[in-house]
Amino acid sequence: YFFCFKLNHKRMKNLIIAFIVVSTFFSCSRNEKKEIAEKTQDAQDLVESKADSVVDDLKDGAEEASQSILLEKEALVSKIDDKKDEINKKLKEADEDIKNATIQEKARLASKKKELQNSLDELDKALNDLKSEKKRDWKDFKKDLNKQIDKIQEKIQ
Repeated sequence: YFFCFKLNHKRMKNLIIAFIVVSTFFSCSRNEKKEIAEKTQDAQDLVESKADSVVDDLKDGAEEASQSILLEKEALVSKIDDKKDEINKKLKEADEDIKNATIQEKARLASKKKELQNSLDELDKALNDLKSEKKRDWKDFKKDLNKQIDKIQEKIQ
């Protein structure tokens, strides 16, 4: 994106400068030509300065967006880790409950334990996806991940 902007900007700058130089140089005295050359140089310097400023602003904006995404990723990692801790705690409780349960209760508790383990596996996958996410649109990815975490939360309650 920056490369295309720079090329188009340079073309525009060169066309403006060429137009100014060609249109004014043909019917001017030596002093006038010198003055025109100086003004042309000033205009070129101004255009280059503004182009550099725009590029710097774009770079700063991209850096800020990158920092914001990094902070959001860290918050999501923390949220996933919290859910994983909660599920691990419930898995330990389920193990204890299974030890003390009747045969009929053991089947029900084993099913609940399997659901918890599946939820934990989903969170592990989500965490891996989050850590390697680079291709998709960040907002869509974040929205999908939050929906997935909410569904898992509903399952474990």
